[in-house]
Amino acid sequence: MDISKVIQEIQYILAPAFMISSAALLLLGFQNKFSALTDRFRVLNKEQQQLEQQSDRTRAEEVRLSSLKDQLEHLFRRASLVKNAISFTYGSIVFFTGTSILILFGLYASRSLRIFILAPFAIGLFFIFITAFIMLLEARLISRVLVLEKKSWVSRAE
Repeated sequence: MDISKVIQEIQYILAPAFMISSAALLLLGFQNKFSALTDRFRVLNKEQQQLEQQSDRTRAEEVRLSSLKDQLEHLFRRASLVKNAISFTYGSIVFFTGTSILILFGLYASRSLRIFILAPFAIGLFFIFITAFIMLLEARLISRVLVLEKKSWVSRAE
């Protein structure tokens, strides 16, 4: 077997590895975001519980309590979106890894596995596309939470 052919075969097998690495990097960011959202949810939930236990709340505290309820709802939706993005990203890694394995088998198979190689790669790309769309939705929710927080702080200042 010619060494240049071996090198080319290894390159074919490793090509999806770039997609796997990219997806893994996205996954790291999503998991950090999910952890931060969980921590923020706990902090706001504790503040909400403390305010709810007070029998005589000021107007500012009432506004803050209302804002906390809205923020917690938005944070929960954001966490759900990020969880879905994490799931789709893991799915893409599975499909990209499958592509590498099929390329390896395809190099030594007696018949062409081209469609079986392209299909999982295309599915992995589609999963990354879905992930990007989900994260766009999550970004929209971020701005809504910031508006709610701003209203809460403005009411406290009055």
